[in-house]
Amino acid sequence: MRSLIIGILRALGVERVMTAENGEEAIAILSPATKKTQSMVGMSGVDVIISDMFMPVVDGNMLLRWVRLSAKSPDRFLPFIMCSAAADRDVIIKARDAGVDEFLAKPFSANAMAQRLVAVVEHGRPYIYCPTYFGPDRRRRTVPVRNDRRVMSKDEIETVYSGKELAALKNSKKKVWEIRLPKTLRAKLSTGASGGDNEPAFDPALLDAAEAKVADMETDYADWVAESIEKLVQAHHRAIEEMDDASSHLEVINKVALDLRGQGGIFGYPLMTQFGKSLYECTEEDTKVTPQLLDLINSHIDLIKVVMNQKIKGDGGKMGQELLQSLFEAKQKHGGKKKS
Repeated sequence: MRSLIIGILRALGVERVMTAENGEEAIAILSPATKKTQSMVGMSGVDVIISDMFMPVVDGNMLLRWVRLSAKSPDRFLPFIMCSAAADRDVIIKARDAGVDEFLAKPFSANAMAQRLVAVVEHGRPYIYCPTYFGPDRRRRTVPVRNDRRVMSKDEIETVYSGKELAALKNSKKKVWEIRLPKTLRAKLSTGASGGDNEPAFDPALLDAAEAKVADMETDYADWVAESIEKLVQAHHRAIEEMDDASSHLEVINKVALDLRGQGGIFGYPLMTQFGKSLYECTEEDTKVTPQLLDLINSHIDLIKVVMNQKIKGDGGKMGQELLQSLFEAKQKHGGKKKS
């Protein structure tokens, strides 16, 4: 996935990209230099962070909170785009409340990636600083509400027009600060947008090149799925053999299912996304492991194998409908997810 995102970014004209395997490594890269350690960022700094939500050691939300709240953060206003296949409402709300700028749900297209970049570069929201929250304004639009739950009046809000040190605001008598930052990234990212609503965010030729990059990686995707299927098979077998420790093997299956959910649709296999989503949901944390659940997991693995072995793209036509019906029947037989 990192290789895919790098390919899309470079096709869109983003030339300088750094990568990290998890949030802990990202913090090491972002941390300013000290006498003991040399910063990997360099003098130019980082302009935008694109991070997965679920990562080992330090996940995306922990990384985001470090960027927004840590005294060691190089820039607490750093634009942050969160990616996740688990783009469920509670996940998105959790990221929003941690101070995310944009959320990119997997599977995504090159155009969706471009839109998120344009959003943080061209249409960045003001930042809100108050005792309980710091980050982009969580209200994206002005809509009438029946009961206004805001406890602050407009008179208690101060608007400032720079990212000056937040500590400088401590002497202010206001309770909430709205910080409007200059759009300094516009000069770095040439989008071709002229300001009109009908103008493309990026030159269509760049978007075509980015989509072509995704298509070029389809062979790599097939190889990756083969490895993922093997991981599912092995974890499933171990869960059967080691029922007392089956929950640890279920965690492996859940993680692989999340990846399948996020990537299938990117490469033209929406059925993989559907089967991955279903497998992810039936193996979530605290799911009770039973022989029936293990049978259901095996049914998912068999369906995933069929899709890849026969290269069933798109909705799969009649065969796709038959596979979805098979999944429905398997889930009906299982009787739904059971919690311990």
